[in-house]
Amino acid sequence: MPRLLVDANIFLELALGQTRSSECKSFLEKVASGRVKAATTDFILDSVEIVMEDRAAPAAAIEKFFSSLTLYKGLLVHSLGIKGRISAAEEMESNGLSFDDSTSVAAMRRLGIKEIVSFDHHFDRVSTIMRVEPKTVLSRLKGNKPS
Repeated sequence: MPRLLVDANIFLELALGQTRSSECKSFLEKVASGRVKAATTDFILDSVEIVMEDRAAPAAAIEKFFSSLTLYKGLLVHSLGIKGRISAAEEMESNGLSFDDSTSVAAMRRLGIKEIVSFDHHFDRVSTIMRVEPKTVLSRLKGNKPS
């Protein structure tokens, strides 16, 4: 069962070669190998694609991103469906988050996940979840704590 939800900015950091891409790469390698059990949503993956396309990523890079995900042994892709989107709209009201961020919180509630791997500080205002960064998860692994 997944213990973490992976936010779009973790995938984007690596895909776009941004400043913390090596940290994200190390983390995502752990998910790919199955050492870390994580989930993401179809909405998050669509958000990644939209940003990549907006930043003029070639179709081959977008295809490579999606193809790589099929090899991730430790990644569950959760489909929000209509009920998940309704729950996300409810989360917007209760937590003052955007719809985008609320889809993550709704998915976490549905999957029983308490931690989101993200650089987005908006998640810090949700008292029922904890935002962690990739380096936090990696340091736990060094200490052999499960993630």
